[in-house]
Amino acid sequence: MTISEINSTFATAFTLSPVNLNEWEVKTKANFQNGEDIKIYLVNEKNSWYLTDKKNTLKYMNDVYDLKATDVKNCIAAVIKIYGFTISAGALKAEVMDEAQLGTRMFDFLMCIGQLANMYAFFDKP
Repeated sequence: MTISEINSTFATAFTLSPVNLNEWEVKTKANFQNGEDIKIYLVNEKNSWYLTDKKNTLKYMNDVYDLKATDVKNCIAAVIKIYGFTISAGALKAEVMDEAQLGTRMFDFLMCIGQLANMYAFFDKP
């Protein structure tokens, strides 16, 4: 492994694939523990940009947690509050105000998904 190979890998850590006129899938090479890709989308709605998971995190979590349990609900709320994100109709969502904050928001979005997906580490039983 050379620094050139490492640099090339880092340069392709995120790629965009168009879904439709106002939506792109952000490919990250990140996976949930079950091996499924963590799916993130960049969406333009009414001249505002958002990152969303289109419900994929909660779908994954539904297989691991009792999402109706009070402690799980409280933990989910606490995690998304830390990042200032929202969950709307089951989809994790983060507004991106400008290009300068895109990198930070993207990394925070991935960290938030990771914390939500791995909350089991803080419970006696998932």
